[in-house]
Amino acid sequence: MKFLSKILASLFLASFVACTTEPAPNNGIQAPTPPIGNNTNQGITDAAPKPSEPAKPTCKLAGSVLEGNMFWAGSDDRFVVISAEKETEDKELGESHRVLTVYDGSCKQLFREVLPVNFSADYPYYLSEITYNKVSRQVGIRGWYNFYLLDLTTLKLSAALTPKFLNERFAEDAQSGSIKRLELWENYMIGFAASKGPFVFDLANPAKPSAVLPHAEFAIVKGEQYNSLFLLKSTDKDNGYQAFLPEYDYEKEAFSLNILFEKPMNFDPFINKTFKNNRFILLKEKKDGTGIVPHAVDMQQHKIIDLPADMLTKKDTEIIAFLRKQNK
Repeated sequence: MKFLSKILASLFLASFVACTTEPAPNNGIQAPTPPIGNNTNQGITDAAPKPSEPAKPTCKLAGSVLEGNMFWAGSDDRFVVISAEKETEDKELGESHRVLTVYDGSCKQLFREVLPVNFSADYPYYLSEITYNKVSRQVGIRGWYNFYLLDLTTLKLSAALTPKFLNERFAEDAQSGSIKRLELWENYMIGFAASKGPFVFDLANPAKPSAVLPHAEFAIVKGEQYNSLFLLKSTDKDNGYQAFLPEYDYEKEAFSLNILFEKPMNFDPFINKTFKNNRFILLKEKKDGTGIVPHAVDMQQHKIIDLPADMLTKKDTEIIAFLRKQNK
């Protein structure tokens, strides 16, 4: 009887081990996973993964290229390069970086243009620091006093464009007016010229870029230093305006667009000429059902000033007087 009990116990243990042992591998064949659906708690959605942009081509280039003078627009299959080649070499000054070339992803040349001497043969052209977007497929080419725009859709190069300003600027030396920065924001090219300040061009019509003058401009030193406020119409669904008060740090060689609001707003683009050159500017936001709401900008400090609730319904002159008293 004891012997029979031992046999039954052994059979039971063997059965238990067989049931708890992990299944054998299936030779790399994975069983289908049942659909999960939109389980937001697990971070799983039905959205298909976005296709990755094609890798930048490694084309063999004819000349030398400076850092920052290559740009790959993978979605449009365009590879833009500024180079110095034997053709542009100056006998006395050496390399001249002014050959603008566009290739496709297979390194086939699609466009080539030798740009004119950039003030001096040894002064290179540069691609704009922030360039090309889905709104405006333009690449900026920064020269000394002028810049160009290359449309990557049509492969057409603009004529030389010169910054324009609201008030007259006085040139101190050859550095005055030299373009230090170019950035593309939606369909606007925004730049900064030494000793003259920020400038803007509207690229809505790629064939005819047009200068945009500031909404207001405060003279820090008349003829020499101005702080400029721009109202630029956005292409977002609300079709409002964004406010910019750009600034440039000469010591750090750093440029900031200084966008004043988190999103575009429905500002009134009109401003009385007598208020254009003031330290304090009022931007009038038009709101449905609540009328006009003023927003105060300190042109000297490059910032917004929050107005007390009791000042929002005051006259412009009263608000300006209040701001001057509070910021002596």
